[in-house]
Amino acid sequence: MKARLIVADDHEVVRQGLHDIVSATTDLEIVGEAADGAAAGRLARTLAADLLILDIALPVRRGIAVLEALRADGLALPVLFFSMYPASQYTEFVRRAGAQGFVGKDADSCTLVRAVRQILAGQTHFAPDSPHAASGSDEADPFAGLSPREMEVMMGLLDGASLELIAKSLQVGTKSVSTYRSRLLIKLGVTSNVELAAMALRNGYL
Repeated sequence: MKARLIVADDHEVVRQGLHDIVSATTDLEIVGEAADGAAAGRLARTLAADLLILDIALPVRRGIAVLEALRADGLALPVLFFSMYPASQYTEFVRRAGAQGFVGKDADSCTLVRAVRQILAGQTHFAPDSPHAASGSDEADPFAGLSPREMEVMMGLLDGASLELIAKSLQVGTKSVSTYRSRLLIKLGVTSNVELAAMALRNGYL
């Protein structure tokens, strides 16, 4: 019996690429696909699936918010993030949010399939070259002290999104997003979005 996968990515070419990779296997099949976070959440709740392959930067609702909502509802569907963001910077972020793995979109198909199979077998798959995954130390990364929600707000700010758009994506109030922004700026010791972007660039987040 084949393991059933859901894929969520806003780029059709990526979804088609995942179909091509999965169709070349004998033990995996894609049973649903979504182009935004809201659709991904609905599919995860309604389809009988074994794994959700999820992008971080989804429209409507970002990938981390989708994962948090699933976990808040008690859904234990394993999640593998497949993202353009650098694994070395985001491994701990998605791990803390409750994901079972992270594969960068620069990885080859063998790495992706291996990650899927490891997670289906009850293991995890995170980048071995992540400094935090390897050592457990957060000293080298000034962003490591941010909560998952603060990281989500920061990512929205780095994307140039307004507080209102970030709030809609995370399904929280604009006032809450403003509070998260203030907290993360204080934690990082910066005073503006420009300084935040400069720090993110220095540390490989942009």
